[in-house]
Amino acid sequence: MDKKQLSSLEIEQKLQGLDNWVLEAISKSICKEWEFESFKTAMRFIVSVGDIAEKLNHHPEFVSVYTKVQIRLTTHDSSGLTNKDFNLATEIDQLVERDFRNVAKNR
Repeated sequence: MDKKQLSSLEIEQKLQGLDNWVLEAISKSICKEWEFESFKTAMRFIVSVGDIAEKLNHHPEFVSVYTKVQIRLTTHDSSGLTNKDFNLATEIDQLVERDFRNVAKNR
């Protein structure tokens, strides 16, 4: 079920439930970027997301430049977006709200 590629309509509906995640149609992914107060905090965030990714067995693509972190989600096995991507995005947003609210801002 989690590996079933979502339709365009399903993707649009699921995006409405997320905060500031952007659809990248060409790469069939969703992405979001944050800026942190320091490099060390950005790295702590990446490690925390890695822990969640391991728990869900779904691994994001990270781009980190100093205090900025971009995360891109797609399901490579399905060549597109699946429920796994939106579940992980939700978990990441909850992590930011819980542990990084005062030190991160969306870009």
